[in-house]
Amino acid sequence: MKHPLVATLLTLAALPAVAASHSSTTFLAEQDLNGDGKVSLAEFTLGRQVEFVRIDFNADGQLSEAEYLGEFEGRLMARLSKTADADKRKEELQRQMRQAKVRFGVLDADKNGSINLEEFQAAGLRMFKLHDRNADGMVDEADIKLAEDERKAGKKGFVSP
Repeated sequence: MKHPLVATLLTLAALPAVAASHSSTTFLAEQDLNGDGKVSLAEFTLGRQVEFVRIDFNADGQLSEAEYLGEFEGRLMARLSKTADADKRKEELQRQMRQAKVRFGVLDADKNGSINLEEFQAAGLRMFKLHDRNADGMVDEADIKLAEDERKAGKKGFVSP
């Protein structure tokens, strides 16, 4: 392809949608789009933009509550399908969907009933900064080591190693 950005976007579009994990190890594994063992802010931002476009089913530049919850429910159902106990599946589905509805309200910073790309990116940036413990603009093994050291020292945080 003549344009590397187009090739990258096409590759990213084929990947499954993934939210930013609370585990730094999982975050690194899921968000490292180019496979170099680290996630730069630019790489993460590009991945979030592709994810936003993928979730925006009607392509209006806004995520409605139905789009946001529908996409999340699809990923959740795929994960829960591995749970054998039907009652546990149902209970977890209900709990997670309630939390997703609350998250939608938080992400909708201007309270207009939808999430725009700026609001979506702002939430991602907050997670990126939590994982980038050494504040070098990169999430990598050094950040995971810092998280493990903090955990061993008894410190608990919003994100884990």
